[in-house]
Amino acid sequence: MNQPIPPRMSRDMGLTLDDFVRSLPSAVEPLVYQVEGRVFTITHPQGSVVIELGETGERRIASLSLPVTSVDFQFNGLDEAARRLFMQRFDRYFQRGGG
Repeated sequence: MNQPIPPRMSRDMGLTLDDFVRSLPSAVEPLVYQVEGRVFTITHPQGSVVIELGETGERRIASLSLPVTSVDFQFNGLDEAARRLFMQRFDRYFQRGGG
């Protein structure tokens, strides 16, 4: 089901700050971005996307420990179609395989 992408949203992601920094360039290419601490501002033709990472914690499943980081997205000036396209690409590059 395709739910609308709101102008502001949050999600927990199973990654660390280093994981995020490693994957972001490919996920937003050819767009450029600036970094200030844990805040990433991506320049978009319709405006900007600001992504802020919270502190990384851990999620425990039995004896398995996985990183988890709260990630906040703020879309400035992007219409819903542009937000959807951005998130589809972003999610494709941050998807983790399994199985």
